[in-house]
Amino acid sequence: MKTIESKSPFQPHLPDAAGIISWVHLGDLHMTKAGEQNHLDLAEIVNGVNRAFADSLSFVFLPGDVAEDGSRAAYAVVRGELDRLNVPWCAIIGDHDVHEKSFTNFLEAMSERTHYAFTVGSVRFVAMNAFDVPEPGSFAVSGDQLAWVKRELQTATEAEQSSVLLLHCYPSDLKVGGGELKDAVRNFGVRLIDMGHTHYNEIANDGRTLYSATRSTGQIEEGPVGYSVINIDGDVVSWRFVELGKLPVVVITSPSDERLQTNRAESPKENLKVRAKFWGEAEALKATAYLDGHAVPMKRIDNSHVWEANISTPHEGISSLKVSIEDARGEVATDEIRVVIGDLAERQRVERDQDNALEAWPEHGLLGTQLGPNKNGKKW
Repeated sequence: MKTIESKSPFQPHLPDAAGIISWVHLGDLHMTKAGEQNHLDLAEIVNGVNRAFADSLSFVFLPGDVAEDGSRAAYAVVRGELDRLNVPWCAIIGDHDVHEKSFTNFLEAMSERTHYAFTVGSVRFVAMNAFDVPEPGSFAVSGDQLAWVKRELQTATEAEQSSVLLLHCYPSDLKVGGGELKDAVRNFGVRLIDMGHTHYNEIANDGRTLYSATRSTGQIEEGPVGYSVINIDGDVVSWRFVELGKLPVVVITSPSDERLQTNRAESPKENLKVRAKFWGEAEALKATAYLDGHAVPMKRIDNSHVWEANISTPHEGISSLKVSIEDARGEVATDEIRVVIGDLAERQRVERDQDNALEAWPEHGLLGTQLGPNKNGKKW
């Protein structure tokens, strides 16, 4: 079989002109062969990212289970599409990627290393390997890798960077190393763990760390195919699922929705700085923010997809914040979140990470069905 051309070294783009770090997450592909539906969907996702996102993303992320059987032929199909991306991309190992009980095919096609780290702006991303033992059922992080992770997190802390883990599964799904990783996540204040594996959209908030999983592109059990877009705007994380072909889209990047707010975050008390990021195939022309229905015009930040406004907060409590952006084609994209004004009441959390999953949030793509193989779905 012809050797797959070496992947170009991964070098993520800088944050956008507004200082926001954005990435697109492509759910587990489970690729088998050319011409299958997941191949066609991947091709269309790449087309959409190139048309609407390419100049405003730092990278595209694949969270493992890239190839259903870990075969070179399946990776070749994936590379045929990813090589068309106009955005840097990176991938990590999933259980299906070690179906052949080897890292060889993955390392030839998808990554130079099984685990690695990189920095975008003031955020350190630590991309882990949940299968240090290259067998599908291992879910094992070795002591050597855990020591490396802790060194990376310590370095980020000393540099006053926040940290994000890229991991195939919830830490609680690890059979080896999960407890030590959980302690490191807590001790170093990891902001977000972005994951695959679950086959469905889910976000969990344990009060300290957010956990985000995106619906798989192959082997879908809920809803239509798509991808998630994730943003870090200062101390705020935002997440939204975008259905294939459903552009334009806007995401409020600041302030935080109260569902995504951790106990360490500060809520606005007097003035609310609203920022929202728009993606579409036509230029955005007009943006308006609505706080509890009160309209405030927004201004675009030069050389970016970001619009912002400052709003005086009328009262304490939970308020509705909506942003509406109209493009040159007359199409309107909206986003709406719940904002806490004043002190955030600390909510009770349970110990296991995934048991803190949010309830349904259909406007952002969370259907609350939880049908993935970790719960009560099909046994792929």
